[in-house]
Formats: sequence, C-alpha cells, structure tokens
Amino acid sequence: MGWAELWAKGKENHARSWSVIARTRNFVIGAVLAGAGGFGLYSDTMHQLHGRPATATLMAHIEECTVEYQRIGEQERKEKLPCELAEEFQKRVGSNKVKLSRDLIARVRFPLQDGRVQEASVDDIKLGSIKLAIGATLPVFYAPNDPADVRAVMSWDRIKVQLILLALGLPFLWFGCGGSLAGLFGWAFRGRREETAFANSEHLISAATQAYERSDSNKVPAAPTGVSTYPRTTGSAPRASFGLRNR
Repeated sequence: MGWAELWAKGKENHARSWSVIARTRNFVIGAVLAGAGGFGLYSDTMHQLHGRPATATLMAHIEECTVEYQRIGEQERKEKLPCELAEEFQKRVGSNKVKLSRDLIARVRFPLQDGRVQEASVDDIKLGSIKLAIGATLPVFYAPNDPADVRAVMSWDRIKVQLILLALGLPFLWFGCGGSLAGLFGWAFRGRREETAFANSEHLISAATQAYERSDSNKVPAAPTGVSTYPRTTGSAPRASFGLRNR
C-alpha cells in the first residue's frame, strides 16, 4: 500500500471519527433540550389533569442561596445558606472554588379540599407571583397525594419555554440519529405536499365528472319500451323484400 493510499485511508478514518463525534454531540444536546421540554410539558399537563384547584395567598418573597464547593479528598457539597453568609463564604474561599446560586422562593398558603390549610415554598418565577404584593391571591393546582407540590395554572406564558426547548431539541436528535438537512425539510413539508396532491386529485375528479355529465346529456334519447330500432347506414338503399316460402 502506497503513501497516497495510506493518506486517503487515514483521511477517511479521520472524517468518519469526526462524523461520529458530531452525531454524538448533536444527540446529547437534542436529548437534553427535548427531554427538558418534553418532560416538563408532560409533568405539568398530568399535574393539571389530576391536581386539585385552590386559591393561594402569597405570604412572603424569600431569597435562598445555595453554595457548591468541594474539599480536597471529599465529594462535592451543596448547602443552603442565608444569602449574606453565602456571599461572605464565597469571598473568603474564592469565587473560583465556591459556586453561588440564588433562588427566588414564594411562600404561599392555600386550603385543601378536606378543610386543612397547607403552606408550601414554590419557585417564585414558575408560580408567576414574583410581581405580586404580599397578601395577593392567585389560582393554583396542588397534587392530592403531595399538597406541597403546588403549581400555577397552565397558560401560554408557562408552556412556551417548554415548547421552545422541545422544538430546539428535536432537530438535534434528528441529526444525531443520522438524519440529513434535506430529509428534515422533506419531513416538515411532507404534510403540505400531501394536502396539495389531495386537493389536485379532488379537482381532477370533479373535472372528469363534469365532462362525463356533459357528454351524457348529448346522447340520443333511448327508444320507448317495445319498439325495435336498427342501425341505419347513411346513404344505403332499403333492404329488398323477398317472397314468403311455400306460398
């Protein structure tokens, strides 16, 4: 095997390996995006279908901070601290060693169907209560087997993020599974082509039916029952009559 063949073979293997890497990366990205959007949409839909409606009262807006760090020889830790202590801890240890995240929490209270009163801490942004004043009320749904799992009523503003994630993830999954860009557009517009073909076929059938009806109306009316008709050739002489036999 010559150098040219070895170079071509190596180039082919390199392109194949990069293709596998790209497909794997696309599949992982698509799985994360589509999984987040699809699972969130499914979970919220099931929660609305099986949940119980209630009217919640906003008791407080709370800011919670979580620090993530890892000591030498130990596993990574996550601790929730008051934001002032969390910020001081991050400054003392170093921002490159301690990751700080903030969560906006809404403390709500709502009545259950059996008359009990339930309190729960919910994500302020997901609940849609971040702009509400303390003491305001809002409609919610809670899970009967877990009243602390309370969520806002489904709306377009709530599900549009999940739909966007799902729409972004599906093309990545398509490419990750070996699909092509032409195949993706062909799948997307296949339904439109089928509708156009169906409309054209209906138009052709209608035109053929109208043509048949017009041709049928120009036919010679049928003779009355009991009257015999014989085809007559234009310009031919009448048939000669012969005498009766044995007369």
